[in-house]
Amino acid sequence: MNTYTRWFSRVTWIGILVNAAFWVPALFDPDTISRVLGIDPNLYTVWLRNVGMLLILVGMFNAAAALAPSRYPLVSWLVVGSRLTAATFFLEVWLFNSLNSSDRPGVFMYLFLVDMTFGIVKGVLLNLGLPEDSRISRKNMRRLGLGLMHLLEVRGNQP
Repeated sequence: MNTYTRWFSRVTWIGILVNAAFWVPALFDPDTISRVLGIDPNLYTVWLRNVGMLLILVGMFNAAAALAPSRYPLVSWLVVGSRLTAATFFLEVWLFNSLNSSDRPGVFMYLFLVDMTFGIVKGVLLNLGLPEDSRISRKNMRRLGLGLMHLLEVRGNQP
């Protein structure tokens, strides 16, 4: 591992621990999470507990990237993308709350900031640390686009 991928790995492990700060109470004390997020405490907690379980699975996925980011660059990039996707979701709830998801959407600002920070930092470290053919670059994006177009052409010509 070079310096950048080593730091990517460290930041990923820290992110797993940050997620654990949520999944542990979500699984074992969901009423606390309900109070913090402003969710009606009379609702069933199975959904919060489900989120806790899913975060454990996300942690396992992140651990694979943390252990060998250069060996599994696609997994490592998906880890970055998952943080940015989560940040986008929390931004929507915080700013718009379009589905009336929470009585206190401002709480989601913190979740947005955490996931966006992790996503950006890990993305920069990964892009600097991976071999040239696994980085996000104009050349690689063009190559990816051409490969996808070729795949669509081949599939379109099949009976």
